[in-house]
Amino acid sequence: MKKAFAICFAGFVWLSTACSKSSSNSSSNDSANPIYDLVKGAFTVPPFDTTDVTGLVPLGNLNPPGHTFPSDHMYFYCFTSQASLNIKSPGNVHIVRIGRTHYNAGLANDHYDYNISLGSDKSYIQWGHVSNLSPRLLAAVNNFAAAQCEPQYSTGGSTYIQCYLTVSLMATPGEILGIANANNGLAGMDFGAYINGSGANPLEYFDAGSRAMMEAKLGRFDGKIRRTLPPLCGEYSQDIVGTAQGNWIKQGGSRTPEDNNIAFVKDNVEPNKQAISAGNTLPGLPSGVYYFAEQTTGFTNRNFADVKPDGNIYCYTLGLPNALSPGLSILPATSVLIRMDNGTTLSAEKRNCDCTCGPYLFSSNKITYTR
Repeated sequence: MKKAFAICFAGFVWLSTACSKSSSNSSSNDSANPIYDLVKGAFTVPPFDTTDVTGLVPLGNLNPPGHTFPSDHMYFYCFTSQASLNIKSPGNVHIVRIGRTHYNAGLANDHYDYNISLGSDKSYIQWGHVSNLSPRLLAAVNNFAAAQCEPQYSTGGSTYIQCYLTVSLMATPGEILGIANANNGLAGMDFGAYINGSGANPLEYFDAGSRAMMEAKLGRFDGKIRRTLPPLCGEYSQDIVGTAQGNWIKQGGSRTPEDNNIAFVKDNVEPNKQAISAGNTLPGLPSGVYYFAEQTTGFTNRNFADVKPDGNIYCYTLGLPNALSPGLSILPATSVLIRMDNGTTLSAEKRNCDCTCGPYLFSSNKITYTR
């Protein structure tokens, strides 16, 4: 089961082109319970009234350290004057699993939220960060008395305890299944599709009308920048074998939690821009998403796909603003060095000078990553 990480609600032209597949594992009809499998084009109701939706953030969102790697799900954001918004069943669906997440147990920000999976064990749509369940679903879970719970884990400065309960409930189109509470005028939730454990484009499972309404919202959380380049729904799997582009795991560490890892990937709203997504990984570099002015030649600010195991060290000056938090990612007199040591190993280091400062050499602060 996918772990649900928290959406950060703090201060934080439409094209008619259809979104292409985000993953090679996006086929359906291969479940052990095919009667409940997702069917492309079958859903007729978006989970929120689209008039309430400010932004539908495409696949591949970066929010380190918890989401250092591009996210395999989307995010709905709704700026609203209402205290909460209803979350609706997208069609005649089978609810296969309901989860509850306990955040920061025993601490000041101790709270719960829920996730709902619609489909089958192998093929399902999932909503995450549901503030509360409908009375019918609350009665069905019986306070999660029979739930299976995972050990507590930490990421992004918070602790999590996740519990899941397998259910078999049918819902009808438009039925209210839960609510999203507004926090400082902003409500939202995670929105993903999973096929055999791999993320897919959830909009593929809606009919043309519903899909068009949601595609029109694809872009930045506040609606100020729309995604216009294909695939419109974004992409989270960006590794290019033999290059620096993609996800990197700190040597000796693990893929999850993602806090100590790093990614060299495309922005999910403006994919013509590339970004360094840094967890708590490089000495002296705060966790964040960092942009740069791409160059097509030399060893400075190169496209990550151009960085190969050629023995050269490449330098990146962190000089462009983060589109989600303008100005917060600019670090004056700061650069990051990277080198592909071989096809599956990469070295990186943060420096206290920009890329005009030579020579490009590693020190004892160098960190090694692997794929």
